[in-house]
Amino acid sequence: MASVDEHAGATEANPIAPKRASHAVIRLNAVSGPGQGRGLVMRQSVATVGRHPTNDLVLPDPRVSGVHLELARVEGGLRLRDVGSTNGTWSGATRLFEAALSLGAEIVVGDTLLRVEAHQESGPPSPAKAEAFGTLVGTSPSMRELFATLERIAPKELSVLVQGETGTGKEEVARSLHTASARASGPFIVIDATSLPENLAESLLFGHERGAFTGATERRGGFFEAASRGTIFIDELGELPPLLQAKFLRVLERREITPVGGTTPHKVDVRVIAATNRDLRNEIDKGRFREDLYFRIAQVRVHIPPLRDRPEDVPLLCTRLLADTGAPTMIEASALEHLCSQPWPGNVRELKNVLVRASAMAHDGLIRRTDVSGEGFGFRGTQDERSALDLSGTFSEAKDRAIDRFERAYLRLVMKRCEGNLSQASREADVARHHLRDLLKKRGLYGVALGDEEP
Repeated sequence: MASVDEHAGATEANPIAPKRASHAVIRLNAVSGPGQGRGLVMRQSVATVGRHPTNDLVLPDPRVSGVHLELARVEGGLRLRDVGSTNGTWSGATRLFEAALSLGAEIVVGDTLLRVEAHQESGPPSPAKAEAFGTLVGTSPSMRELFATLERIAPKELSVLVQGETGTGKEEVARSLHTASARASGPFIVIDATSLPENLAESLLFGHERGAFTGATERRGGFFEAASRGTIFIDELGELPPLLQAKFLRVLERREITPVGGTTPHKVDVRVIAATNRDLRNEIDKGRFREDLYFRIAQVRVHIPPLRDRPEDVPLLCTRLLADTGAPTMIEASALEHLCSQPWPGNVRELKNVLVRASAMAHDGLIRRTDVSGEGFGFRGTQDERSALDLSGTFSEAKDRAIDRFERAYLRLVMKRCEGNLSQASREADVARHHLRDLLKKRGLYGVALGDEEP
């Protein structure tokens, strides 16, 4: 078997060092098992493999999970990440969680053997020449490839599902698509599905008629009506409850809404863009999200790469983010080098927060390394929080422990910086106030005095 560099826990932040995308074309072939004969040519920067029909490589193997693993194109091969599959991804007797796969490498998923091979046909699509699309900037191959995709789909009346980690800029993708479309002169309405009150959600989305419920003294339009001839962006689509998912599907299929208390549908002229930081195909497998709604909203699916995988974008991002502050601030080379080396779990949003604070503290308009490192700028926490991750047990168990540890550390830090002010912390974390309160209660930190942590 050719080389498989296994990284099932090598480091906390970035188990596999990022590499520049290669121009070579890689193909992943199913050489035996239920999926034999199927293959995936990696022309895109990111792809998924699994049993669900929305994967890029679909394997009719009952022991393969709905979404089993994710692949990223890197120099000389692929980077693999198991996304919590039930039966695992294997190289011989070794279970892989993250790994770099070179040409000739073989892995087993379920009862299917997959091999990484060279593909002889044309290479991946040409990336955009520009280093920006709307408010998005980047020089990395993965971002320029994203820009090329966005340029193609912006003028088309297609629903788009934007996927990416928290803080990568999903709303900026939606806003930039709107600005580049024929709907640019119309409204751009943002809906945060996590902050919709359950008892008022349908009214807020679709409006209500007079007398529809206690307190409805007049007719009011909802978000969809307000977005007429424009674009609606629904953030965290996966948080919509089942009843609203059914109503939302009807809107997408028929382009009409029925206000609460009403009997006559009204036509609406909107483009819908949605976003999520979770894979909805796994939610479908678990019965928590409608498959028909997924297919309707994900006419086009785009993925924003995390900042840790594109450190070459950090200098350009710093230039743009500092310009947005309006302050004549510059950054010295050692500070920029430090920023490029960080894992950025909060992605562009975290980088922005660091730069805003550093700009405010900078002496003579120059941000130095000491302004972007040390307490308040990097991860400190307690000694226990800084120790190696506990990667024992199943993937799901290890992941739950890592999330618990991250949330406790982040919540302590943000509440300490905001001196316990929940509203201020909500704004800084860019999380709905009630959601932040729920997180604090969940981790046993609500109402707890958060004093200094260990150095």
